[in-house]
Amino acid sequence: MGNDHRRPLQREGVLFFGDVIAGLSHELSNVFNIINEIAGLQQDIVGGAQPESAGVANRLTELAGRIKAQVERGETFNQFLHSLAHSVDDANIAFDLGDTLELAGSLAARPARLARVELVVHRPESPVTLVGDPFALLLTIFGSIEVVLDAADSERRVEVNAAPHGDWARLFITSADPLPPGVVDEVAALEIGRLSWGAAHTLDPPPPEPPRRIILDVPAVAPALKATADDKGQEDPDGN
Repeated sequence: MGNDHRRPLQREGVLFFGDVIAGLSHELSNVFNIINEIAGLQQDIVGGAQPESAGVANRLTELAGRIKAQVERGETFNQFLHSLAHSVDDANIAFDLGDTLELAGSLAARPARLARVELVVHRPESPVTLVGDPFALLLTIFGSIEVVLDAADSERRVEVNAAPHGDWARLFITSADPLPPGVVDEVAALEIGRLSWGAAHTLDPPPPEPPRRIILDVPAVAPALKATADDKGQEDPDGN
């Protein structure tokens, strides 16, 4: 934690958040499991009903199916919540960029739906492993998606793509509509990415053309962690 750019109290607060949310996520899973079992039992009982009560039985079967569908939907949201909670476990960890992209997309799905914008998040074609603070990168990606969503007109599309780029990963957050002038400069999440990851962003196309996407470059290893590893190597080149 010594390499974390956040103050100790802030870091402890984040860890508290993660612990509490992870615990609640487990409890929600238990609730969903019980509801699902009850719906299954209802279907079993209905299946053994007398022929003369077929109309009622069909209605109850339909309701049980709807309960199961909502349980599955709730479990999906709960898995996102669980992943979010564990994203704060460690500020120095190896993780898959594709997982972080999917989590950012799932968290942005509701704002996208309310804005009537289609949000499409693509995993990299091959796994991309990063080392550093996954929560800080999640904030950076989510903030970038959010500003592009806000600029998009309804019934339009926003896409997120990523791929390896040498010793870096390159992310593209693209809108069908131009971004307002200067809006990206106000995105605090990009500053978090710069501080914690040494991430750099550019706009495409560059000014004076109105940009339609944010290009985010993130090193495979957060600079503070890489510098620490390099310093150790210089202090003890023979490994003694």
